[in-house]
Amino acid sequence: MNLEPIKTDKDYEAMLKWVNIQFDLSPNIDSPAGKELQTALLLIKDYEDVHYKIPNLIS
Repeated sequence: MNLEPIKTDKDYEAMLKWVNIQFDLSPNIDSPAGKELQTALLLIKDYEDVHYKIPNLIS
């Protein structure tokens, strides 16, 4: 997977699909594959924070 910032919904969906496959492979968190997965999750979180905001319903 070419890890770079997610710019479109198509990129986002592709990253989600890739991450699901990686979870099934259960890489060791300290391995290169595990670190790549962690980076992908951070990229997904960043994209979601910008594009899928959760409203604060508690006043």
